[in-house]
Amino acid sequence: MRPSLDQQNAFLACEPVAGLAFIHNEYVRVVGGVHQGNSGSLLSIEELGADPIYLVELESNQDALIAQSFLQRAEA
Repeated sequence: MRPSLDQQNAFLACEPVAGLAFIHNEYVRVVGGVHQGNSGSLLSIEELGADPIYLVELESNQDALIAQSFLQRAEA
């Protein structure tokens, strides 16, 4: 399910959104899937549901759609 405009705006304002474990621009590490081992920053939320999908800007300057279950907060 696509996020509503209100949900997108809340995410971009770094406000909590129900069902999301992360906030906008949070630095994360990819722990599964084809981008496993990469890190990057969250740009937007693309899909909501049981396993939300984020648009992540990886350190390689590549953008990737990655499920929440494949992400974890990166240690600073």
